[in-house]
Amino acid sequence: MTLFQDTGGDPRAARALVADVLAWFGAVGDAAMGNAPGFALRKASLAVALAKTAGSSESEQHALYLAGRLHAIGAIGNRAFRKGDALPERVTRMESWDVPAQGARICETIAALPHETPDIVRWQHEAWDGTGYPDSLRWTGIPRPAQFLALADRYLHAADPEEVLGHIGLESGRAFNPETVRTFTMWFHLSAGDVEIAEMPIDGLLDAPTDAQSLLERFADLVDAHNAVDGRWRRVALLADATAASLALSDEELHELGIACRIFGAGEVDEPTVEDDAFDPLARLGVDHRARNARAASALALPIASLRAASAIVDARGEWFDGTGKPSGRARKDIPIAAGVLAAAIAFERLDRGERIDTTAGTQFDPVIVRALMEVAKQRA
Repeated sequence: MTLFQDTGGDPRAARALVADVLAWFGAVGDAAMGNAPGFALRKASLAVALAKTAGSSESEQHALYLAGRLHAIGAIGNRAFRKGDALPERVTRMESWDVPAQGARICETIAALPHETPDIVRWQHEAWDGTGYPDSLRWTGIPRPAQFLALADRYLHAADPEEVLGHIGLESGRAFNPETVRTFTMWFHLSAGDVEIAEMPIDGLLDAPTDAQSLLERFADLVDAHNAVDGRWRRVALLADATAASLALSDEELHELGIACRIFGAGEVDEPTVEDDAFDPLARLGVDHRARNARAASALALPIASLRAASAIVDARGEWFDGTGKPSGRARKDIPIAAGVLAAAIAFERLDRGERIDTTAGTQFDPVIVRALMEVAKQRA
Protein backbone atom coordinates (compact mmCIF):
# COMPACT_ATOMS: atom_id res chain seq x y z
CA MET A 1 0.00 0.00 0.00
CA THR A 2 1.25 3.47 -0.90
CA LEU A 3 0.78 5.68 2.15
CA PHE A 4 1.70 9.12 0.87
CA GLN A 5 0.24 11.12 -1.97
CA ASP A 6 1.72 10.72 -5.43
CA THR A 7 4.22 13.52 -6.00
CA GLY A 8 3.91 13.20 -9.75
CA GLY A 9 7.65 13.00 -10.15
CA ASP A 10 8.20 16.39 -8.49
CA PRO A 11 11.49 15.98 -6.59
CA ARG A 12 10.77 18.88 -4.25
CA ALA A 13 7.40 17.42 -3.26
CA ALA A 14 9.09 14.08 -2.61
CA ARG A 15 11.72 15.81 -0.46
CA ALA A 16 8.96 17.57 1.48
CA LEU A 17 7.47 14.20 2.46
CA VAL A 18 10.90 12.93 3.52
CA ALA A 19 11.35 16.12 5.55
CA ASP A 20 8.05 15.43 7.33
CA VAL A 21 9.19 11.94 8.33
CA LEU A 22 12.56 13.26 9.52
CA ALA A 23 10.82 15.93 11.63
CA TRP A 24 8.60 13.27 13.20
CA PHE A 25 11.53 11.01 14.02
CA GLY A 26 13.42 13.93 15.53
CA ALA A 27 10.43 14.63 17.79
CA VAL A 28 10.35 10.96 18.81
CA GLY A 29 14.03 11.20 19.74
CA ASP A 30 13.26 14.21 21.94
CA ALA A 31 10.48 12.22 23.66
CA ALA A 32 12.83 9.29 24.27
CA MET A 33 15.32 11.62 25.98
CA GLY A 34 12.66 13.38 28.01
CA ASN A 35 13.02 16.74 26.27
CA ALA A 36 10.07 19.12 26.10
CA PRO A 37 7.88 18.98 22.96
CA GLY A 38 9.35 21.09 20.20
CA PHE A 39 12.84 21.14 21.72
CA ALA A 40 14.56 19.87 18.56
CA LEU A 41 12.81 22.50 16.44
CA ARG A 42 13.95 25.30 18.75
CA LYS A 43 17.47 23.87 19.00
CA ALA A 44 17.79 23.66 15.21
CA SER A 45 16.41 27.19 14.80
CA LEU A 46 18.79 28.71 17.34
CA ALA A 47 21.81 26.88 15.95
CA VAL A 48 21.02 28.21 12.47
CA ALA A 49 20.54 31.73 13.86
CA LEU A 50 24.04 31.52 15.35
CA ALA A 51 25.40 30.25 12.03
CA LYS A 52 23.79 33.16 10.20
CA THR A 53 25.26 35.60 12.71
CA ALA A 54 28.68 34.08 12.02
CA GLY A 55 28.20 34.35 8.25
CA SER A 56 28.08 30.61 7.55
CA SER A 57 27.17 29.43 4.07
CA GLU A 58 23.62 28.39 3.25
CA SER A 59 24.65 24.75 2.73
CA GLU A 60 26.29 24.71 6.17
CA GLN A 61 23.13 26.16 7.69
CA HIS A 62 21.00 23.46 6.03
CA ALA A 63 23.20 20.64 7.31
CA LEU A 64 23.20 22.21 10.79
CA TYR A 65 19.42 22.65 10.88
CA LEU A 66 18.84 18.99 10.02
CA ALA A 67 21.37 17.95 12.66
CA GLY A 68 19.41 20.01 15.18
CA ARG A 69 16.12 18.37 14.29
CA LEU A 70 17.75 14.92 14.59
CA HIS A 71 20.01 15.70 17.54
CA ALA A 72 18.40 13.17 19.91
CA ILE A 73 17.55 10.24 17.63
CA GLY A 74 20.47 8.28 19.08
CA ALA A 75 18.39 7.88 22.25
CA ILE A 76 16.04 5.56 20.35
CA GLY A 77 17.48 2.14 21.06
CA ASN A 78 20.20 3.38 23.40
CA ARG A 79 20.54 1.15 26.47
CA ALA A 80 20.13 4.12 28.80
CA PHE A 81 16.63 4.82 27.44
CA ARG A 82 15.16 1.69 25.85
CA LYS A 83 12.81 -0.71 27.59
CA GLY A 84 13.87 -3.88 29.33
CA ASP A 85 17.36 -2.80 30.44
CA ALA A 86 17.52 -2.19 34.19
CA LEU A 87 21.00 -0.70 34.45
CA PRO A 88 22.88 0.74 37.43
CA GLU A 89 22.88 4.53 37.48
CA ARG A 90 26.58 4.74 36.62
CA VAL A 91 26.18 2.41 33.62
CA THR A 92 23.10 4.33 32.47
CA ARG A 93 25.07 7.57 32.47
CA MET A 94 27.93 5.99 30.54
CA GLU A 95 25.58 4.46 27.96
CA SER A 96 23.91 7.84 27.44
CA TRP A 97 27.25 9.23 26.27
CA ASP A 98 26.86 7.10 23.14
CA VAL A 99 23.67 8.90 22.08
CA PRO A 100 25.44 11.39 19.71
CA ALA A 101 27.48 8.64 18.05
CA GLN A 102 24.45 6.39 17.75
CA GLY A 103 22.47 9.25 16.23
CA ALA A 104 25.26 9.88 13.74
CA ARG A 105 25.21 6.22 12.72
CA ILE A 106 21.49 6.44 12.00
CA CYS A 107 22.00 9.68 10.05
CA GLU A 108 24.64 8.00 7.91
CA THR A 109 22.01 5.55 6.65
CA ILE A 110 19.68 8.35 5.48
CA ALA A 111 20.80 9.12 1.94
CA ALA A 112 18.75 12.33 1.72
CA LEU A 113 20.74 14.10 4.44
CA PRO A 114 23.64 16.44 3.63
CA HIS A 115 26.97 14.67 4.07
CA GLU A 116 27.96 16.99 6.94
CA THR A 117 24.90 16.28 9.10
CA PRO A 118 26.05 12.98 10.71
CA ASP A 119 29.32 14.55 11.91
CA ILE A 120 27.50 17.53 13.41
CA VAL A 121 25.19 15.17 15.32
CA ARG A 122 28.16 13.08 16.48
CA TRP A 123 30.24 15.99 17.76
CA GLN A 124 27.55 18.21 19.30
CA HIS A 125 28.78 17.38 22.82
CA GLU A 126 32.51 17.77 22.23
CA ALA A 127 34.23 20.39 24.42
CA TRP A 128 36.82 22.95 23.32
CA ASP A 129 39.33 21.69 25.92
CA GLY A 130 38.97 18.03 24.90
CA THR A 131 36.81 16.87 27.80
CA GLY A 132 33.66 16.24 25.74
CA TYR A 133 32.30 13.04 24.16
CA PRO A 134 32.21 10.71 22.31
CA ASP A 135 35.63 11.31 20.72
CA SER A 136 37.31 13.88 23.01
CA LEU A 137 37.99 16.25 20.11
CA ARG A 138 39.51 19.61 20.97
CA TRP A 139 40.08 23.08 19.58
CA THR A 140 39.71 23.48 15.82
CA GLY A 141 39.16 19.73 15.47
CA ILE A 142 35.53 20.38 16.47
CA PRO A 143 33.48 21.57 13.48
CA ARG A 144 32.02 25.02 14.05
CA PRO A 145 28.43 23.87 13.35
CA ALA A 146 28.75 21.29 16.14
CA GLN A 147 29.71 24.08 18.54
CA PHE A 148 26.67 26.11 17.47
CA LEU A 149 24.51 23.08 18.24
CA ALA A 150 26.18 22.68 21.64
CA LEU A 151 25.57 26.33 22.51
CA ALA A 152 21.94 26.08 21.43
CA ASP A 153 21.48 23.02 23.64
CA ARG A 154 23.03 24.74 26.64
CA TYR A 155 20.94 27.89 26.21
CA LEU A 156 17.61 26.10 25.72
CA HIS A 157 18.13 23.83 28.70
CA ALA A 158 18.77 26.80 30.98
CA ALA A 159 16.08 27.93 33.41
CA ASP A 160 17.15 31.60 33.21
CA PRO A 161 18.38 32.86 29.78
CA GLU A 162 19.90 36.00 31.30
CA GLU A 163 21.89 33.94 33.76
CA VAL A 164 23.10 31.41 31.19
CA LEU A 165 24.63 34.22 29.11
CA GLY A 166 27.13 34.79 31.91
CA HIS A 167 27.72 31.07 32.41
CA ILE A 168 28.48 30.54 28.72
CA GLY A 169 30.91 33.45 28.86
CA LEU A 170 32.75 31.76 31.72
CA GLU A 171 33.06 28.59 29.64
CA SER A 172 34.80 30.35 26.78
CA GLY A 173 38.01 28.44 26.11
CA ARG A 174 36.80 25.42 28.08
CA ALA A 175 33.52 24.04 26.77
CA PHE A 176 33.22 26.45 23.85
CA ASN A 177 35.35 28.08 21.19
CA PRO A 178 35.95 31.73 22.26
CA GLU A 179 34.98 32.94 18.80
CA THR A 180 31.74 30.93 18.93
CA VAL A 181 30.94 32.43 22.34
CA ARG A 182 31.40 35.91 20.87
CA THR A 183 28.97 34.95 18.09
CA PHE A 184 26.47 33.76 20.68
CA THR A 185 26.81 36.97 22.69
CA MET A 186 26.25 39.05 19.55
CA TRP A 187 23.15 37.01 18.65
CA PHE A 188 21.79 37.33 22.20
CA HIS A 189 22.02 41.10 22.22
CA LEU A 190 20.68 41.50 18.67
CA SER A 191 17.70 39.19 19.27
CA ALA A 192 17.07 39.89 22.97
CA GLY A 193 17.47 36.15 23.43
CA ASP A 194 14.31 35.28 21.47
CA VAL A 195 14.56 32.21 19.25
CA GLU A 196 12.89 32.75 15.90
CA ILE A 197 11.58 29.44 14.55
CA ALA A 198 13.16 28.49 11.23
CA GLU A 199 11.52 26.48 8.46
CA MET A 200 12.68 23.06 7.38
CA PRO A 201 15.21 23.55 4.51
CA ILE A 202 13.57 21.17 2.06
CA ASP A 203 15.98 22.22 -0.69
CA GLY A 204 18.86 21.26 1.59
CA LEU A 205 17.90 17.59 1.34
CA LEU A 206 19.58 15.53 -1.35
CA ASP A 207 17.77 13.92 -4.27
CA ALA A 208 18.47 10.36 -3.21
CA PRO A 209 16.68 7.01 -3.51
CA THR A 210 14.96 7.61 -0.18
CA ASP A 211 11.17 7.64 -0.19
CA ALA A 212 9.08 8.78 2.76
CA GLN A 213 7.26 5.49 3.27
CA SER A 214 10.33 3.27 3.46
CA LEU A 215 11.96 5.82 5.78
CA LEU A 216 8.91 5.90 8.05
CA GLU A 217 8.84 2.10 8.18
CA ARG A 218 12.54 1.92 9.03
CA PHE A 219 12.02 4.41 11.85
CA ALA A 220 8.94 2.51 13.08
CA ASP A 221 11.12 -0.62 13.31
CA LEU A 222 13.60 1.30 15.46
CA VAL A 223 10.78 2.54 17.70
CA ASP A 224 9.45 -1.00 18.16
CA ALA A 225 12.93 -2.28 19.03
CA HIS A 226 13.30 0.57 21.54
CA ASN A 227 9.96 -0.42 23.09
CA ALA A 228 10.98 -4.10 23.28
CA VAL A 229 8.19 -5.16 20.92
CA ASP A 230 10.18 -5.92 17.76
CA GLY A 231 8.03 -6.13 14.64
CA ARG A 232 4.80 -5.17 16.43
CA TRP A 233 3.71 -2.46 14.00
CA ARG A 234 4.12 -4.87 11.09
CA ARG A 235 1.92 -7.50 12.72
CA VAL A 236 -0.68 -4.90 13.67
CA ALA A 237 -0.65 -3.44 10.16
CA LEU A 238 -1.29 -6.84 8.55
CA LEU A 239 -4.35 -7.35 10.77
CA ALA A 240 -5.59 -3.78 10.43
CA ASP A 241 -5.16 -3.58 6.64
CA ALA A 242 -7.03 -6.84 6.02
CA THR A 243 -9.81 -5.92 8.47
CA ALA A 244 -10.22 -2.45 6.99
CA ALA A 245 -10.34 -3.85 3.46
CA SER A 246 -13.12 -6.27 4.43
CA LEU A 247 -15.06 -3.33 5.89
CA ALA A 248 -14.68 -1.42 2.61
CA LEU A 249 -12.99 1.63 4.10
CA SER A 250 -12.21 4.38 1.61
CA ASP A 251 -8.75 4.71 0.08
CA GLU A 252 -8.17 7.81 2.19
CA GLU A 253 -9.10 5.96 5.39
CA LEU A 254 -6.89 3.03 4.41
CA HIS A 255 -3.92 5.34 3.84
CA GLU A 256 -4.44 7.17 7.15
CA LEU A 257 -4.83 3.86 8.99
CA GLY A 258 -1.61 2.61 7.39
CA ILE A 259 0.31 5.60 8.71
CA ALA A 260 -1.34 5.26 12.13
CA CYS A 261 -0.14 1.64 12.35
CA ARG A 262 3.41 2.87 11.86
CA ILE A 263 3.39 5.75 14.35
CA PHE A 264 1.26 4.62 17.31
CA GLY A 265 4.22 3.06 19.15
CA ALA A 266 6.00 6.42 19.39
CA GLY A 267 3.76 7.37 22.30
CA GLU A 268 5.49 4.79 24.49
CA VAL A 269 9.15 5.70 23.99
CA ASP A 270 9.43 7.76 27.18
CA GLU A 271 7.80 5.18 29.45
CA PRO A 272 9.95 2.87 31.60
CA THR A 273 7.66 -0.13 31.06
CA VAL A 274 6.36 -1.95 28.00
CA GLU A 275 2.69 -1.19 27.38
CA ASP A 276 2.01 -4.85 26.64
CA ASP A 277 3.31 -5.81 30.09
CA ALA A 278 1.45 -3.14 32.05
CA PHE A 279 -2.19 -4.18 31.62
CA ASP A 280 -4.28 -6.81 29.89
CA PRO A 281 -5.32 -5.24 26.54
CA LEU A 282 -8.98 -5.94 27.31
CA ALA A 283 -8.98 -4.68 30.90
CA ARG A 284 -10.66 -1.44 31.94
CA LEU A 285 -7.79 -0.96 34.37
CA GLY A 286 -5.54 -0.02 31.47
CA VAL A 287 -7.81 2.61 29.91
CA ASP A 288 -5.89 5.61 31.26
CA HIS A 289 -2.55 4.03 30.40
CA ARG A 290 -3.46 3.31 26.78
CA ALA A 291 -5.10 6.71 26.35
CA ARG A 292 -1.97 8.44 27.64
CA ASN A 293 0.19 6.60 25.09
CA ALA A 294 -2.30 7.27 22.31
CA ARG A 295 -2.40 11.00 23.05
CA ALA A 296 1.41 11.18 23.27
CA ALA A 297 1.81 9.48 19.88
CA SER A 298 -0.84 11.73 18.38
CA ALA A 299 0.88 14.86 19.71
CA LEU A 300 4.16 13.87 18.07
CA ALA A 301 2.48 13.54 14.66
CA LEU A 302 0.02 16.44 14.88
CA PRO A 303 2.47 19.21 13.80
CA ILE A 304 3.54 17.18 10.73
CA ALA A 305 1.43 18.00 7.67
CA SER A 306 1.47 14.57 6.04
CA LEU A 307 0.86 12.75 9.35
CA ARG A 308 -1.83 15.03 10.80
CA ALA A 309 -4.84 13.04 9.63
CA ALA A 310 -3.36 9.81 10.99
CA SER A 311 -2.69 11.50 14.34
CA ALA A 312 -6.45 11.76 14.90
CA ILE A 313 -6.81 8.00 14.41
CA VAL A 314 -4.02 7.31 16.89
CA ASP A 315 -5.51 9.73 19.41
CA ALA A 316 -8.86 7.89 19.38
CA ARG A 317 -7.47 4.37 19.70
CA GLY A 318 -8.07 4.46 23.47
CA GLU A 319 -11.80 5.18 23.10
CA TRP A 320 -14.35 2.42 23.85
CA PHE A 321 -17.39 1.67 21.73
CA ASP A 322 -19.67 2.04 24.78
CA GLY A 323 -18.30 5.51 25.62
CA THR A 324 -16.29 4.52 28.71
CA GLY A 325 -12.87 4.91 27.09
CA LYS A 326 -10.40 7.77 27.11
CA PRO A 327 -9.30 10.49 26.49
CA SER A 328 -12.62 11.99 25.32
CA GLY A 329 -15.28 9.41 26.12
CA ARG A 330 -16.48 9.22 22.53
CA ALA A 331 -18.82 6.37 21.60
CA ARG A 332 -20.10 4.43 18.61
CA LYS A 333 -20.13 6.50 15.40
CA ASP A 334 -18.22 9.35 17.05
CA ILE A 335 -15.14 7.12 17.03
CA PRO A 336 -13.44 7.05 13.60
CA ILE A 337 -13.81 3.53 12.23
CA ALA A 338 -10.10 3.46 11.40
CA ALA A 339 -9.32 4.15 15.08
CA GLY A 340 -11.55 1.26 16.09
CA VAL A 341 -9.77 -1.04 13.65
CA LEU A 342 -6.36 0.07 14.92
CA ALA A 343 -7.31 -0.44 18.57
CA ALA A 344 -8.78 -3.89 17.93
CA ALA A 345 -5.73 -4.96 15.90
CA ILE A 346 -3.35 -3.81 18.64
CA ALA A 347 -5.30 -5.78 21.25
CA PHE A 348 -5.67 -8.86 19.03
CA GLU A 349 -1.92 -8.91 18.29
CA ARG A 350 -1.21 -9.02 22.00
CA LEU A 351 -3.60 -11.87 22.76
CA ASP A 352 -2.82 -15.53 22.15
CA ARG A 353 -4.53 -16.18 18.79
CA GLY A 354 -7.00 -13.43 19.63
CA GLU A 355 -8.82 -15.43 22.24
CA ARG A 356 -11.43 -13.50 24.23
CA ILE A 357 -11.65 -10.56 21.85
CA ASP A 358 -15.20 -11.58 20.93
CA THR A 359 -16.20 -10.87 24.54
CA THR A 360 -15.48 -7.16 23.95
CA ALA A 361 -17.97 -6.73 21.10
CA GLY A 362 -20.35 -3.92 22.03
CA THR A 363 -18.28 -2.67 24.97
CA GLN A 364 -14.64 -2.01 24.06
CA PHE A 365 -14.93 -2.55 20.31
CA ASP A 366 -17.50 -2.12 17.57
CA PRO A 367 -19.14 -5.55 16.98
CA VAL A 368 -18.78 -5.07 13.22
CA ILE A 369 -15.02 -4.58 13.58
CA VAL A 370 -14.68 -7.58 15.92
CA ARG A 371 -16.48 -9.87 13.47
CA ALA A 372 -14.37 -8.67 10.57
CA LEU A 373 -11.15 -9.04 12.55
CA MET A 374 -12.02 -12.56 13.70
CA GLU A 375 -12.85 -13.57 10.12
CA VAL A 376 -9.52 -12.21 8.93
CA ALA A 377 -7.71 -14.12 11.67
CA LYS A 378 -9.58 -17.31 10.80
CA GLN A 379 -8.51 -17.03 7.16
CA ARG A 380 -4.91 -16.52 8.19
CA ALA A 381 -4.86 -19.44 10.65
